[in-house]
Amino acid sequence: MDALSLRAEFEKQIADADSKIEAAEKTLKGLQEYRLKLQGGMETLELLDPKEATPSEPSALPAE
Repeated sequence: MDALSLRAEFEKQIADADSKIEAAEKTLKGLQEYRLKLQGGMETLELLDPKEATPSEPSALPAE
């Protein structure tokens, strides 16, 4: 391969890598949002039924 065809191939590969990175970033953002929703669900369950809390978790109720 000559320098011109190598340059074209590298540019093609860079563009492909950029598109894959963009897709991965979108997937990551979606997974982060999903995780946040799951955490909110866990917090809601804790508020509805606090007796199932594990001993290592601090109580959500204020001390009197």
